[in-house]
Amino acid sequence: MNEFYDSLTEPERNSVQDVALKYARMLYGGYERLLSAKAASTSPYYVGLSSEMGSFTHVTRRVVLVTDTMLLSDHGVGAVHELGEREQSSDLSVGGDSWTTVRTWRYGMVTKDLVELGRWLLDAEPLLRSGLVWYGPVFMEGSTGVDSDLSSSTTEPGPLPSFSDRSIDFVVEHGRAVDLSRNKPLASRVVRPILEIDLPFIDGLSLSDFAQVTSEEFDSYTQYRDFMRSRLLELDDALEAVDSQVALERIALTIRGELSAATAEINRAARSRALIRSGAVLGSTSAVLAAVRPEALQGALATSATIAAGATGLWPTLQAFADIKPKRAHGKWHYVWVLQKKAAR
Repeated sequence: MNEFYDSLTEPERNSVQDVALKYARMLYGGYERLLSAKAASTSPYYVGLSSEMGSFTHVTRRVVLVTDTMLLSDHGVGAVHELGEREQSSDLSVGGDSWTTVRTWRYGMVTKDLVELGRWLLDAEPLLRSGLVWYGPVFMEGSTGVDSDLSSSTTEPGPLPSFSDRSIDFVVEHGRAVDLSRNKPLASRVVRPILEIDLPFIDGLSLSDFAQVTSEEFDSYTQYRDFMRSRLLELDDALEAVDSQVALERIALTIRGELSAATAEINRAARSRALIRSGAVLGSTSAVLAAVRPEALQGALATSATIAAGATGLWPTLQAFADIKPKRAHGKWHYVWVLQKKAAR
């Protein structure tokens, strides 16, 4: 995906429709290879989802929290947008006579809204660049069915045919995932409930902000992803049951409690960093006081905890306090805290 995004010019980025069409043309030649790689993957959390285009942001912000890779598609919904044509030639020989025939193939992409798709591709750019997400176009292809000599022009291509697709494991309908394949039981146990659980820290968060934070805080994100998987795997299969709804609420409460604790620790870390900055000023001031008015420095030290600690100045005490880093500042809750901070802006 890096090659695709690096190739986008500024005018192309300003036309979201062109972004969507260029992406589909880029992927067309290697689509079968990508689907084969998905089928051969040993990861139980490499999943394909079909969703209405209007739900793409909601699905992306949630399902990425539990999957290794998500293939997202607006499967079979919308109009056909023609992408191009290709020609296939073959040599024929009958009774000593030989000629070359040409068949023209048209190919296109099915999608409901090119503008929304292009905007999603730009907003989710960090996720696609990192391999966490990719969009799987639904391609359609058809030939003219008419052979013609190379010396003559080919006839106009006929209509594109109907299609079938094998890349989808789940269909998302009305905010819930329906399992189609039954071949990924672990994925089913985390994908289905993640779409239902209350996750207030992503409410109101734009997809572009979510993608940026997930990419920049990748280590913390993967720790949080492991946490979510472990908790969701504890749920039973009957997600409609009352007990499962209670379990979902317990997970939500755990997240809120841990997030509150992490926020307090991270705020303390911010105050510590502020002390480092102020400590540098105090250190310089102490040096001046020691040189000019030693009695003033002694008075300052007498009112601090430095004397009790047996230290020789304000700066060592400040530095020691500031160096105490909260353990969770770079753990899984750091990622959630950054998301919440972005959402609250």
